[in-house]
Amino acid sequence: MKLLNELYTITRETHEDGAHDYLLRLNAGHFIYAAHFPGEPITPGVCILQIAHELLQLALKKPLKIICVKNVKFMKLVSPDQIREIHYSISKISESVSAEGDGKNVVRAQITVSDNDGAEYAKLSLMMQPEPI
Repeated sequence: MKLLNELYTITRETHEDGAHDYLLRLNAGHFIYAAHFPGEPITPGVCILQIAHELLQLALKKPLKIICVKNVKFMKLVSPDQIREIHYSISKISESVSAEGDGKNVVRAQITVSDNDGAEYAKLSLMMQPEPI
């Protein structure tokens, strides 16, 4: 399920020195929030992960599939009632041949989710493989 332009929209993006930063606006009216703690909505962790996946595909301009989530650390709840805009910073992007000897490429990236004041909400380390088009 694609969340771009449904659960969130990109309001600003910057790309420099191999890092990609996205400022997102959360859609508090999305049906996910109606089901996920009605009255006190929070962004589900799986949605935070899916947004990172979608943004990494956008940054690299190719379809990717998640093969491993190395580390995930959720530090604060992301509530659309309390925080309307959130930053996703993608860094330490590398692409190499898989260690399994299958000849497949593996993309690794670290993602930090924070607010406008720099408070961190989540940190993710992902491994993905390019998907055939």
